[in-house]
Amino acid sequence: MDNIILEKTEDKKELKRKAILKAAADVFSKKGYIDTSIKDITNEASISVGSFYSYFSTKEEILVQIFEEISNMSIEAASESSKFSKDNIIEQFTRSMTSAVCIYVKNKEFAKILFVKSMGINESFEKKRSEILDRTSFYLKTMLEHLRKNHLCIIDNIEITSVLLTHSIFGVITNWLDERLKCSIEDIIFSLCTYHLKALNINHKAENVHKYIKKVINSDYKELLG
Repeated sequence: MDNIILEKTEDKKELKRKAILKAAADVFSKKGYIDTSIKDITNEASISVGSFYSYFSTKEEILVQIFEEISNMSIEAASESSKFSKDNIIEQFTRSMTSAVCIYVKNKEFAKILFVKSMGINESFEKKRSEILDRTSFYLKTMLEHLRKNHLCIIDNIEITSVLLTHSIFGVITNWLDERLKCSIEDIIFSLCTYHLKALNINHKAENVHKYIKKVINSDYKELLG
C-alpha cells in the first residue's frame, strides 16, 4: 500500500514538473527567455513561487530541462524507428532521420527557443548545447559503425563523419525554425536524407526515400502535415 501511495505521489510530482516546463516554454515563446521572470512562469502555471522552487532553482534550469527532454525524445524516436526494416538500409536510415526531425517539428515552439531564441545566453547553457550535440554525434557514430561493419557503406573517418552529420542536421533545423527556409517539413527531411545517403555513397532511389518519409509521417506524425 505504501509503495502504491509513493508511486502516485511521484506521478503527481512528474505531472506538475511537466506542467511547469510547458508553462515556461509558452511564456519564453511569447516574451523571450531574457524578459521572462519566474513570476511570469508561476502565473502561467497557476502555482505559487514557492511551489516553483520545489521543482526548479532557476529559469535557466528549466531551459536546460526542456533541451534535455526534446533531444532525448529525438534520439529515442530515431533509435526505435531504426529497428524497422533492418534488411533495407535506405528505409532504416530514412525512418530514423524522419522520426528524429519530427520530434523537433512537433515541439516547434520549444525547439525555436532552444535553437534560435536562446543562443549565447551564457557559458553554462552553451556547454549544455554542446553536450546535446555530442550526444547526437555519439548516436550517429554508433549507426555509422554498424553500417561500416556490415559493409553497407565505406566511411573513411567515422568520428568526423558523425560530427558533419550532426551539424548539418541541426543547421538545417535551426534555419527552418528561424523561417529562413520556406520549405515543407517533408522537403526538409527528403533533402537531409538524400544529402546524407549520397555523402555515405549509399545508392538509393528518390521515390523510395519519399515513400519511407510519408510512411513515418502518415503513421506517427499526421498532425505535422499541412
